[in-house]
Amino acid sequence: MNILKFRGIKQKFSMMIIIGVITLTFIFITFYSMFTKNVVVNMLYENNLSCTEAYANIVGYWLQERINEIELYAENTVIKTMDLEKIQPYLQREMEKKSHIYDVLFIAETNGTYHTNDLIHAGNLADRYYFSEVMEGKKVFSDALVSLATGKYVSVIAIPIKNYEGEIIGLMGGALDLTKLYELIEVLKIENRGKVESYSYIVDKTGQIITHPNKEYILQGNISMPSAWGTEEIVEAAEKILTQEKGQVIYTYNQIKSHAYFHRIPNTNGWKIVSKIPAYSTMHPMVTLHTLLIITGIMVVILGVIGSLLFTNKNTKPIIDLKEAFDRAAKGDLTVRAETKYLDELGEAGKSFNQMMEKISSLTYYDAVTGLPNRNYLVEELTMKLRHKKSRKKKLSMVLFTLSKFKTINDMYGFEIGDEVLRKVANRIKKKVGANNKVVRMTGDDFIVLFYEMGTKSKIVKKTEDLLEDISKPFMIKAHSLHIYASAGIVFYPEDGRDVDMLLKNVSAAKLRAKAKGSGYYQVYNKSISRQLSEEMVIEKYLYDATANEAFALEYQPFVDMKTGEIVETEALIRWYHPEKGFIPPSQFIPLAEKTGLIIPIGNWVLWEACRQNKVWQDKGYKPITMSINISALQFAREDFIEVVKATLKEVGLAPQYVALEITEGIAMENIEENIVKLRQLKELGVKISIDDFGTGFSSLSYFARFPIDSLKIDRSFIQNITNSRQSQTIVATIISMGRALGIENIAEGVETKEQLAFIKGESCHKAQGYLFSKPINPEDFEKLLSENKRYE
Repeated sequence: MNILKFRGIKQKFSMMIIIGVITLTFIFITFYSMFTKNVVVNMLYENNLSCTEAYANIVGYWLQERINEIELYAENTVIKTMDLEKIQPYLQREMEKKSHIYDVLFIAETNGTYHTNDLIHAGNLADRYYFSEVMEGKKVFSDALVSLATGKYVSVIAIPIKNYEGEIIGLMGGALDLTKLYELIEVLKIENRGKVESYSYIVDKTGQIITHPNKEYILQGNISMPSAWGTEEIVEAAEKILTQEKGQVIYTYNQIKSHAYFHRIPNTNGWKIVSKIPAYSTMHPMVTLHTLLIITGIMVVILGVIGSLLFTNKNTKPIIDLKEAFDRAAKGDLTVRAETKYLDELGEAGKSFNQMMEKISSLTYYDAVTGLPNRNYLVEELTMKLRHKKSRKKKLSMVLFTLSKFKTINDMYGFEIGDEVLRKVANRIKKKVGANNKVVRMTGDDFIVLFYEMGTKSKIVKKTEDLLEDISKPFMIKAHSLHIYASAGIVFYPEDGRDVDMLLKNVSAAKLRAKAKGSGYYQVYNKSISRQLSEEMVIEKYLYDATANEAFALEYQPFVDMKTGEIVETEALIRWYHPEKGFIPPSQFIPLAEKTGLIIPIGNWVLWEACRQNKVWQDKGYKPITMSINISALQFAREDFIEVVKATLKEVGLAPQYVALEITEGIAMENIEENIVKLRQLKELGVKISIDDFGTGFSSLSYFARFPIDSLKIDRSFIQNITNSRQSQTIVATIISMGRALGIENIAEGVETKEQLAFIKGESCHKAQGYLFSKPINPEDFEKLLSENKRYE
């Protein structure tokens, strides 16, 4: 029947869709069935071969772990003693833990006499082939053999034992029980639905069976030789297994056709793992697939019929929908959008209406860079919600994120890159907070998240931590790997404010407190923050007075030469004792000085006073030492900095070689090319350059090779952990080695224990500083150290 005879569009669409669904389903099933067999067979082949390769790698990695394990035993200080009274108890303890792996653990002397975890003088290994190879310094994983100690089938891992001069003094060995080895591979099988289970076994390069589910075959059966187990067909298949790295063979055994997938095992002398499955198992996936195709076809036809009925019976109201959208927009709802699913003039009208509303909304309530709602949106929405009685009874939270050093990215890479960073930060926050919460870009590099449905305060804090971590992950933009960090302030409604202005004021205060702590920190608002801000304002006022009156003092902490134990350098450390507040730590007033710009006159005073004091000590006849002086980022960035240094040295009469200027990695890596020029000018002046807190930044070593640096101060965080952290030991050793390679002195900060001192001495560090030698002391006490010519052991 011609579908055009149906005059109603409902009937036409219904018949067209139903006929189309049935036709396409029939074509699909017919076409797909034609190619199913080859596809399935190929997929099974590739999958089974991949599985076998994976099994081979698992076994290979496991064997490599055992080799590494025996190698660790050979490096053990107890083993290196070759003292049997100490070694045998040690091997017995280790064997108790490793009895599921090893048949025996043993050592051998250079004459071949060997001793196991259970027996002293268990025999002699000199005639074993691997013994001579180990005595030549080789690591050996032997072929399968019979254990002299237990008579079991084993493979031996043998590693030379060397003394601390590198001489071979014995052999450390472990005998892997081949019967137990099957416990590793018995789970490595390709499952199938048949009467015969699949299984895996291992053969060596000659075809001898290393391990097998039937223990009688271990070292007794050989697939390359005819036997009761190895039929002629299996022997023919064995030729391919033994000569190729990987592949598949087909053979018949007990009237069952089987596929054997094989692959070479890494870290062995030609061992192969063989996975056997019955051939008829390949039919099960095909039957299942055809069944699924038929079921799918039936379901598609049923769903197609239902869908066509729903589609044609749907009572659309496009005109009413569009009118309601206009009404809501007229009342000020700029979020309203018209339905655009209609493929006619009304659908086009809806699109035009939506474009108009998008434009109005974006101009009024959305940020042009990120597309996020802006401050206007936040204020209006939050005001509306807080006015609503039901909303007022609910709790919400507000988190204000501010980015650190975003201006630096704009300055270094341009506003296009900066805008892209803002967009990527916005996307990361949006993905994390979910659709039921709101993300807003306030101004500049500030973002606010309104959490409506996060529950407890602890969940908000945890979500904030996650967001800070996400933001800190690097961004890759136009081949630039950029790092952005953030701080966050958190407030809760209604505890921290009952209106929008109070919430915004308090979340800003919390943000400032978090930012003062450093990048990556957050601060939950509390009333003490306001008091702390007031306290900071008082300290800031006192700081202006102290700077004007030079009301600071310097203390000095010595650097000790690691070879002679003499004091060869000292660091000048600023101290502030206020007549009312008492001692104010640098961690409290230095950030305020940097924020206000007072760090410039303070830093210049420290430079002058430290140089003056060093000159005084020289004039008194003490042995000249180097004065190390910290330089702030703002101080170093000033154009007149070099002239200030030059004028200071001239005024106090101190030779420049007795001054070392300390700058941090962060300072060095900003405006790199300009800084290299400035550092070279300082070197030409004669002063020394030191990099402070080295290892804590993200600097590039390729740049440091270009910096005219005299010394690197290894950050105290690494020194404090070297006695209990292998990672810190490696970092410190690497920094010292790198410094020596570049001709740069190494100075260890924060040395507090003899163990730390012993480690850095062992790594040939040049100098050290820390409480183990002296805390920071006043000039008079430091002069006593100079007069005593104190030496430290």
